[in-house]
Amino acid sequence: MEQYMQAIMANSKCFKDKVVIDIGAGTGILSIWAARAGASRVYAIEATEMALYARQLIHANGLSKTITVIQGKAEEVDLKEKADIIISEWMGCFLLRESMLDTVIWARDNLLKKGGALYPSHARIVMAAMQDIDRRMDGKRQMNNADKREWATFVAMARKKYLVDMSILTRAYHEELGDYYFKTAMCLNLTPNQIIGEKRVMEWDLHTVTLDDLRKDKIAEFELKMTGNGVMGGLAGWFDVDFKGSKQSPATEGVVLSTSPHVGITHWGQQAFFLARAHKGYEG
Repeated sequence: MEQYMQAIMANSKCFKDKVVIDIGAGTGILSIWAARAGASRVYAIEATEMALYARQLIHANGLSKTITVIQGKAEEVDLKEKADIIISEWMGCFLLRESMLDTVIWARDNLLKKGGALYPSHARIVMAAMQDIDRRMDGKRQMNNADKREWATFVAMARKKYLVDMSILTRAYHEELGDYYFKTAMCLNLTPNQIIGEKRVMEWDLHTVTLDDLRKDKIAEFELKMTGNGVMGGLAGWFDVDFKGSKQSPATEGVVLSTSPHVGITHWGQQAFFLARAHKGYEG
């Protein structure tokens, strides 16, 4: 949350006397910072019962006259005015997993003044080669092999005891195991020494990206240049977001929130996509 506080408080000139909407306000922390940065009115929109606690927290901090907490979905809220700024902590693991970006884009199109600003304003996804040093991957391989052995035992038993040859299903069963063990991503907190090459693969300007853009299937072709020798056990993915404001209302101080392994442990971690077999990689 440090970057959110910095993005708001360091840009108090951008927030002074502005109308702000906080999407998915939670306990109202971002709304409180926006009010303290000088916003004239803040609408804290929260769909869950957390709105009750947001009201308590905002009242305890003496900001009830500036901040209005609205319990409900942004798409169903009836506001009498549009906002100069929309703030939201909408990102999920790997940026889009369980994120609220759809709601933020809807709010941008319906609740934000022309030329208004989004905080954050830009987002990107980064992919990297990942060292094969995670014990969980070894565990996945062991469980995969154990299940294969168990299947082989079952096939032999079925042939002998039930007089049915089930070996025709072995390939399909192995593929299903592979899908389960190796095509299911995991959210982890990796360390810098597990990363051996990275590259930005997708970027969005949140002021212009559309829901149709996000919902289309995308293929990102990219090459990873290895920054050292190592055994590649899979790919890791994470995201960065920028707080730049809009073209018409740029931030006076840009702030970056990164979930890279190089910044340490974050709430979001990194998404790990394991390979069925590890591969040796060499620098360059």
